[in-house]
Amino acid sequence: MKVGVIAGLVSSILIIFPTGDLHGKYVARNQPAAIAAMEGLFHGEAGAGLVLMGQPNEDTGQIDNPIVVNDLLSFLIYGTTKAEVKGLDQIPHDQWPTALPLLYYAYHIMAGLGTWFVVLMIGCAFLLWRNRLYTARWALWALLLSFPLPYIANTAGWMTAELGRQPWLIYGLMRTSEGYSNTVSAGNGLFTLLGFMGLYALLALLFTVLIYREISSGPEPKSTEAQADYAN
Repeated sequence: MKVGVIAGLVSSILIIFPTGDLHGKYVARNQPAAIAAMEGLFHGEAGAGLVLMGQPNEDTGQIDNPIVVNDLLSFLIYGTTKAEVKGLDQIPHDQWPTALPLLYYAYHIMAGLGTWFVVLMIGCAFLLWRNRLYTARWALWALLLSFPLPYIANTAGWMTAELGRQPWLIYGLMRTSEGYSNTVSAGNGLFTLLGFMGLYALLALLFTVLIYREISSGPEPKSTEAQADYAN
């Protein structure tokens, strides 16, 4: 538990800064359509706000029921609250990401879970420092119930990257519609897909067996001296 909390704290912070921060600036500079779609920024503006929640509406070109932190997006990308962030209205429509709502939701799921990881790890690290983690049932339950969330965040991040580069196969050079193969059949593609699915299913089964074996063995029994000290 101690090693896991410390590793989780360091990793969660590094994912947001500097790696996430630098990657966000890179995407904004080189893939403005992607960052605008990820943030649901239909109209470019100076002092752009960061949308925490809301539903993108392509028909009206706005976010429905938004919860926005004013000026924060401009600050995160350019380091100043007055900078202008390019919106989708400044980009030709045929260069917009094709699955815009899915991209928007995938990105927000990834970012939301990343924030949760930092909050959880800071709280658990504080309890560990105060020698209260092992008796804080709410924290232990939060850690236990959060175990599938990194898988979800990882998948959402992968979806964000792949949906965000659409409609480009090579960004700005080759569109996805131009990247199909004349020599690889659909059957070959399906066979490869099924092979990867089978491999991941096998890995998932082995992971489940190993975890079940560890849980079944239980923690190491306390020594007689430790039990006597606890009783006293």
